[in-house]
Parts: sequence; structure tokens; C-alpha cells
Amino acid sequence: MIKAIKKFKKKVSLQTAGILAILIFLFFLLIIQIIASPKTSLPPTSIQQIQPSPVTTLMITPTPTIYTPQVWGHQIRVPILMYHYIGNNPDPKDSQRETISLGPDKFDEQMKYLHDNNYTSITLDTLYPTITNQTYLSEKSVILTFDDGYMDFYYNAYPILQKYNIRATVFIPTILMNQGYYLTWQQIKEMSSSGLITLGSHCFHHYHLTTLSPEAIEFELKESKKILQDTLGVPINFLAYPYGSTNNQIIEGVKKAGYIGAVGTWPSKIQSEGTIFNMPRLRISGGITLQDFIQLL
Repeated sequence: MIKAIKKFKKKVSLQTAGILAILIFLFFLLIIQIIASPKTSLPPTSIQQIQPSPVTTLMITPTPTIYTPQVWGHQIRVPILMYHYIGNNPDPKDSQRETISLGPDKFDEQMKYLHDNNYTSITLDTLYPTITNQTYLSEKSVILTFDDGYMDFYYNAYPILQKYNIRATVFIPTILMNQGYYLTWQQIKEMSSSGLITLGSHCFHHYHLTTLSPEAIEFELKESKKILQDTLGVPINFLAYPYGSTNNQIIEGVKKAGYIGAVGTWPSKIQSEGTIFNMPRLRISGGITLQDFIQLL
């Protein structure tokens, strides 16, 4: 009898040890799974403690888009010039930046030409009623636009524009401001109140809009407009598509977001009713000569 009891106890202890070993094994599997699982990053905090809505997920692969602007209706000839950096390229090996960096001396030369030859710098708000055939413009009207909101605009371009009393529009990707080589919000407010500088949206981030989900596109268009209007206290009526990336669905989203027009990157001097939401612009490259600049006008 005693022998049978000892045998039973030994059997039970072996079963208990086996169960304990299985539980320990499962515990270690759970720990490994938690460590290996991907971390989710928090959405970026917007500038000036403005908390944007969560950014929706980007599509995994870009969507190929073929979009051809349609020129129709009332047409007028107004060159819209497109600038980026107004500063000498610190790294000549950076060929991409070299093409969009214009030295302050060349920029001054161009603005002097506009001033001395009686060109009238206007805003997109002034252009809009003319495209819709409500008003008329001077034959020597020109629009200056600057993409991306780089800080060198404030230090290099803005004083030259003040010198010649020339208006300009700066398109702002709002999340990038107050960071690195970008404008501060204080500088933006100062220029906005000057009467010479108009601000426009360059979306919240600086993404190719055609690669985004519909929810992300809506966020990019609406959030940037909201932040600019709340910060500056003025209506933001126009948008510049990052990289000129757009299609018919995005244009419909731009309209729903409350913009009255937008600019692209395709070249032409002719503005029309059909292209109000993708107006052509003429790129001013770093290597342009004054004679080439005159030929663009």
C-alpha cells in the first residue's frame, strides 16, 4: 500500500513539472512576440501647439496618374514665375538644388528689370476675377511665386522685393515651418502684415498627392489651410501642388476644401478658366541669364 502511494505521488509530481515547463515555455514565447512586434510611431505634433487630426495611412505604392490640363474659356496672358531657393548653393555637387537655387544678385537683377520696365506684380487673388472675365489687367502683369517656405526667402528675397515694391506669393508646407532651413511663424506673420507678401498652401507635409489615400489627401488640403488661416487671420484661397502632382480627383478635393484656385508646374504663359485649378508656371532655374528671363515674360 505504501509503495503504491509513493508511485502515485511520483506520477503526480512529474505531471505538475510537465505542466509548469509548458507554461514557462508559453510565457517566453509571449515575451519574444512582444519584443519583435513593430512599434507604432506617434503622429507629428503640429507647429505652435496646433494639434492636427491624425494623418491617415499612405498608400503603399504610388498610383500612376496621367493628367493633361485643359485650356478653355476666357484666356489671358499672365506669366506666373516659380522660384524656390533665393541663395547660392552651398554644395555645387548637389545638382538638384543647383537647378532651383538662384543667387540674390541675379534675383535683384531680375526685380530691377521688372521695376525699370513698368511691370505690375499682382497676386493670384487679383488674377482670378480676370480669368473669369470680370476685370481687366495691365498687359505687363506678372505673378511671382515661391515654393516650400525656405528661410532664405526672408533674408534674401524679401528685402529685394521691398526695395522694388514688388508683390509675391509664398506657398507654405505647414508642418515644416519652424524647422531647420525653413521660415519661422514670426517671419511669416511679419511678411503677411507687410502687404507685399501673400501666403498660400503647399499642403501639410510635402507629399506627392497622387500617392496618398483619399483620407490623407483630404487631411493635407484642409489642415494646411486651417493652420494658415488660424495663424494669420486671413483667407487662404490658393494652393500649390507639391511636385505639381495632381489629377481630377485631387482637384475636386481642392474645390471641396474651399480653395478658389491652384497652381501647377507645367509651363505656359496662358491662364484660362479651364486651368484655374492647375495654373501653369514658368520655372526660374539657377543658371538663367537676364536675357533668358526677359524672354520668359
